[in-house]
Amino acid sequence: MSFLSKLVQPYRKGEKNFERGRTAELRRDFAKAEECFTTAAHAFDEHFAKKDAASKDSRPSHLVMAGICYTRIGRFKDGLRVLEQCIEAKDIPDAFLHAGYAAAKLGLTEKTVTHWKNYPDWAGQRIIANTLKDQLKMIRTKDTPDLQVACEAVAKAVQEQDKTNQNDRKFRERGQRDREHKQGY
Repeated sequence: MSFLSKLVQPYRKGEKNFERGRTAELRRDFAKAEECFTTAAHAFDEHFAKKDAASKDSRPSHLVMAGICYTRIGRFKDGLRVLEQCIEAKDIPDAFLHAGYAAAKLGLTEKTVTHWKNYPDWAGQRIIANTLKDQLKMIRTKDTPDLQVACEAVAKAVQEQDKTNQNDRKFRERGQRDREHKQGY
């Protein structure tokens, strides 16, 4: 650890590693992505501890990034808690998507339905939106829905949507290569 690394704020370290993790996912380098998301999650833990000690609220963008990181590394309870805080503060499509995913991984059917049902239409993510509608239909029609199958379908849809967004120039703002312009964070 260098001298200058002590000067970097934890939220900046979290943001940068979140972006690195997303980029690694696009390259399908999932081991590197998990490493980056783990580093980002620890940085956001430190950031939230500082914010709580100062009795200040965290920015919704930090909440959604942290929630996605927690969900990606298997900390589903932390992910759901942080993403629900984010949803209370601001409607960010990825917060609804990943909160529902975390709830499904925890076996919380009602929360899964609530979050996925509230995924905003204005997000412009048709592949994800259609998959969520299909999964909600499946969950509602079965007495004991298999939430893990729903999670797998949503994960595949996210990868497919990311691939589509990467190739579709209409979704990107100038200079951005890996994310859609309406993500909200």
